[in-house]
Amino acid sequence: MSRIQLALNVKDLEAATRFYSKLFATEPAKRRPGYTNFAIANPPLKLVLFENSTATSKLNHVGIEVES
Repeated sequence: MSRIQLALNVKDLEAATRFYSKLFATEPAKRRPGYTNFAIANPPLKLVLFENSTATSKLNHVGIEVES
């Protein structure tokens, strides 16, 4: 599946994870310290959260994920 990848810097990873879990009605696909990602089917989106309290921008990066 091709999908947009949106990576965000967040100050509070746990709060952001709860918010996006509720918003998209899904649990994270992967979690590790300072990092959470969601593989969302509809809309086709890979949402990545990076805990970064010193970031000056909410946007970390944008990309396109393809099957191969």
